[in-house]
Amino acid sequence: MEIHEGGVIRNCVIKLVRRIVKREGTRSMLAVVLVLEVTGLWQLLSCCRESKSSTISCLNASQSAPLLNGIKLWFRVVMVMIQGVFSDWMRLLLPLAVERGICIITNMGAMDPPGAHEKVIEIASSLGLSVSVTVAHEISLTNIGSASHEKSFLMKGGISTYLGAAPIVECLEKYQPNVIITSRVADAALFLAPMIYELGWNWDNLEQLAQGSLAGHLLECGCQLTGEYFMHPGDKSRDMSSSQLLDLSLPYAEISSDGKVCVAKAEGSGGVLNFSTCAQQLLYEIGNPGAYVTPDVIIDIRDVSFYPLSSCKVLCAGAKPSAVSVPDKLLRLVPKDYGWKGWVEISYGGFECVKRAKIAEFLREIMNGRSNS
Repeated sequence: MEIHEGGVIRNCVIKLVRRIVKREGTRSMLAVVLVLEVTGLWQLLSCCRESKSSTISCLNASQSAPLLNGIKLWFRVVMVMIQGVFSDWMRLLLPLAVERGICIITNMGAMDPPGAHEKVIEIASSLGLSVSVTVAHEISLTNIGSASHEKSFLMKGGISTYLGAAPIVECLEKYQPNVIITSRVADAALFLAPMIYELGWNWDNLEQLAQGSLAGHLLECGCQLTGEYFMHPGDKSRDMSSSQLLDLSLPYAEISSDGKVCVAKAEGSGGVLNFSTCAQQLLYEIGNPGAYVTPDVIIDIRDVSFYPLSSCKVLCAGAKPSAVSVPDKLLRLVPKDYGWKGWVEISYGGFECVKRAKIAEFLREIMNGRSNS
């Protein structure tokens, strides 16, 4: 793990920290709120609601590209999980972030975090902005001393390890930068890190870490939680009009300092958020529900329950640390060169599958029209 400070490589060590005792009402709630509406599209950003209005925010923009005209930003940190064009997003977000004192946290560093660092500096310079950028990623110790350039420390051959929240939290605590760039990290960790930082959690607060990771897991796939893949014509419990899918709300969450979690969607938006969509997303990419391994905490989700509070908000409770609460190893991806293969297919099976396919084609045409307008 690496944090850049003027080109210097620093190790990130996970250790308990002494937290300042919080005054009553200070940083008691990490709340996500709707901060913008654009024609035909809702985007949600999360913010930390404190007694002195200090705020923190998460933006999951992997599902669709928002139009940011007239945006109102009431937050301090933006987390960006984007599979789109890095430079375009940075040109769009950096001026807003700098103007409002926002820190952008993004996993867009991918296989070349230092390269992303250089690109952010280049873009900021072209916009006339002065920014501080920290980079958190895995490095190779074998090449230290072989060259002065920081890229000599990159993992070779695309090798990458799923990191957790720790290096992001350290960046926030030590540097309060404008931008934090990471390599491959667990999706939930991008959400968990600002929770730890803003709510004053420690690494031995395992109950809170479990609930925070639950929130991150529910949010990490964006509109999957609010009905994106839930529609099923002919099934009374899952039927909805295609127009509802044209105005989906990205989900957001409210997290209290004691680990209470509510997920929600924007009032008046399309889609659906209920027990079933939460349960569907809860089981997404889960192996052993009694020991769901994340880099920060191993979670037991067998007793998780969802309690609808309204048509747009659900209380999520019951996540707890597993009997073995901390992983002894992290997942590492090691690519092998076996040639190239490309395969793209979207298929539908089961009851009313033809209707589902036709609706998907209709929505694809609508979305293509939006992106070209």
